[in-house]
Amino acid sequence: MSLLRIAPAEEIGLGEVKAVQVKFGANPEVIGDAMEQGATGTGAIVVAHTADGAWYAIGDVCSHGPVLLSEGEFEGCTLECWGHGSRFSLETGVPENLPAKAPVPTYPIAIEGGLVFVEIGETADDHA
Repeated sequence: MSLLRIAPAEEIGLGEVKAVQVKFGANPEVIGDAMEQGATGTGAIVVAHTADGAWYAIGDVCSHGPVLLSEGEFEGCTLECWGHGSRFSLETGVPENLPAKAPVPTYPIAIEGGLVFVEIGETADDHA
């Protein structure tokens, strides 16, 4: 597992999200803005800063189809897929309603020295 620097915490205000595309592997790195279907070995991650100050990180692509969750409605501890309507728990990655049935990955998050870090493995499948 590796700690991946996402952004300064001050860049993600209360009730906001930041979505990035990550290159997984032995030396993971942020390679740009999130994409629905990135290159092999990459994946989209969204960091959410809830209105009450909690931080979460989950996979940014809906498990029902290639739609970025970060572009949907962010309310409480859920992100809604704007394309399909499924709401995903930021705590567990589990969809709260159909049509999505499978969870998206969740990632441990840390705020250190004013920076947001996400703990990732070598692939997106290293988290559940």
